[in-house]
Amino acid sequence: LSLTIFFAGIFRTETRAIDKYGRGIGVDVSTYNGTIDWNTAKASGLDFAIIRIGFGDDDPHQDDSRAIANMIGCEAAGIPYGVYIYSYALSEREVDSEINHTLRIIQGHNPEMGVWFDMEDADNYKNKHNFNPYTHGAELTNFCIRYVTAIQNAGYANVGVYANRDFFLNVLDYDRLSSIGLIWLAHWGISEPSMGCAVWQYTSSGTMNGVPSTWEGVDMNMIYPGSPLYEIIVPAPDEPDDFEPPTSVIRDDGTMLCHGDVNGDDVINVVDLAIVKKHLLGKITLKDEGFILGDIDGDGNIGVVDLALIKKHLLGKIDLFAISAAEQPTTVPETTTTE
Repeated sequence: LSLTIFFAGIFRTETRAIDKYGRGIGVDVSTYNGTIDWNTAKASGLDFAIIRIGFGDDDPHQDDSRAIANMIGCEAAGIPYGVYIYSYALSEREVDSEINHTLRIIQGHNPEMGVWFDMEDADNYKNKHNFNPYTHGAELTNFCIRYVTAIQNAGYANVGVYANRDFFLNVLDYDRLSSIGLIWLAHWGISEPSMGCAVWQYTSSGTMNGVPSTWEGVDMNMIYPGSPLYEIIVPAPDEPDDFEPPTSVIRDDGTMLCHGDVNGDDVINVVDLAIVKKHLLGKITLKDEGFILGDIDGDGNIGVVDLALIKKHLLGKIDLFAISAAEQPTTVPETTTTE
């Protein structure tokens, strides 16, 4: 699908991957992408990758032929990566084989961006074997839970399920899955995720320097601030313990610094988010002008609402710079769409 106008100006390869809202950009790849130049991709702004390791049963003939090379390439280039296996399981025995398949391939590697169970029926395999997903949703949900739990028990912290919006709504039990693992949502041609997710696949027809296209293009993904995977690709910067806030909230021209711009650099970004978070954790104490700038809702305290308002600004939900100091919001305007 074509990208909307909203995306056209943000996600071309010549732009920085971390955009003005702090969102990170990644690709998911398989043998169909051929030989990838991971250093070129990283230099073009790639923040993370998710690599197919194979499909179906634990049979070496069903390994992705580029899986090991792609994991090693990401490691050498310093690109955080996750992995996925395309599931053909129609029984618990076959799920167990796919679990073993996954663990065999990733042994000795560090897929910190998630180990993912790809649940779909792109080639109509399930239907051809009298296993219509829409009438076997409960079994498929149980297969997903069996996989996620087993991989977690093997010591991998970030484990989840990939599916499109239709599957999450009409086949799988989204609530059960999101309660035990992560969600990787495929939903193309929209401007933001349509349901809570840790990773959002927003197109299959993107481009990224260093990553050869398939017949459609390159699968592109996004991670928002607030995702449990976000700080892997954008570590929260540490402020020195002796951090000093601006000496005054009033500029020389008489205008006021924006609430949320805690370090007074005329930008509200992850640095300000980290400072407020450190204050909440008791690692630093904001006082005087710094406290005023951190108390976004003006209730005399710096709390989770203030932290949420900065996240809203980073997500593009609100623009704190467009709101005068006297009209700074006192509540979070809406619930974020990402977990």
